[in-house]
Amino acid sequence: MFKKFIKMMLVLTCFMLAATGCGMMTNESQSGNGKRIAVLTHTNDSPLINSLTSSIKNAASEKGATVDVYNSDQNSEKQIKQLKKVVQNHYDAILIRPVDADTAQEMIAIAGKIPVVFYNFQPSKSVLKANQDVYVGPEEEMAGRLQANYVLEHTSKQELNVAILKGQSGLVSEKRTNTFKETLEKSGRSVNYVFTDSANWEEEKAEHQMELFLKTGQPCDVIASNNDDMALGAIKAFKKAHKKLPIVCGVDATADAKAKISTGEMGLTASQPAKVQGEKCIETALKLIEGKKITDIKGSTADGLYVYTNFKAITNSQDLNN
Repeated sequence: MFKKFIKMMLVLTCFMLAATGCGMMTNESQSGNGKRIAVLTHTNDSPLINSLTSSIKNAASEKGATVDVYNSDQNSEKQIKQLKKVVQNHYDAILIRPVDADTAQEMIAIAGKIPVVFYNFQPSKSVLKANQDVYVGPEEEMAGRLQANYVLEHTSKQELNVAILKGQSGLVSEKRTNTFKETLEKSGRSVNYVFTDSANWEEEKAEHQMELFLKTGQPCDVIASNNDDMALGAIKAFKKAHKKLPIVCGVDATADAKAKISTGEMGLTASQPAKVQGEKCIETALKLIEGKKITDIKGSTADGLYVYTNFKAITNSQDLNN
């Protein structure tokens, strides 16, 4: 009789634990339970992209969803083939960092009814569809604004000779560059753009371009780079030529860039917090899978097309551990 009583108590205890969710995942953490999300990246050679991918995986795991990552090795055709395979495998949502933002419309067409979240490389607004095919990532204008404000705060020169290293052609590069220029020009300073060209996000290409620029003998007070790798290439060129370094600004807060900031060779980098972006990507994807609007997500826009995250200025007086 006593044994039966003990068994009954054990059964009741288990039932109560199950009912209250004690020791189990909450409903919130189970919101993605069983959902499959494909993540298409353009490379695995970028520290930022690797951090983003890791954050996306962790955020998905916390929500009970599974993630599979497909790397296209900077090959747009390969990425399209991967996307077609993903669609055939009936994933619930697809996160895409496109090799080429101009392929976004084609990718959306291939995805069909599967919701798409573009991240890190913003496509044209015209191809996005509210609460279906959206963009999650930083508001690119902020990076250019942070760079320009740093320059204005760290030199009293009224005439500035500025070199600009742009990334791959597209909205990201244009927004960072244009906002940087607009902010400088609104200050009332005289600005001479002594060099502007694309180094395609690449350190070696930027180094080569700056080597050619230095041979012209033109003065340079500022180098504004759309990312850290190009900024590092510019620094190498100046050091090899034994030229005094100008104010150098980048974007991404890579380990190498922060090392240069700590030695004073670089002034600022604009950090994209990868953890926050990864979490927002998954939060947005799960909303879309459920057929819900994304407009209640913090950082979303009223039109249901964007979920924005912030940049943060990293300088020698800021926290270099971020």
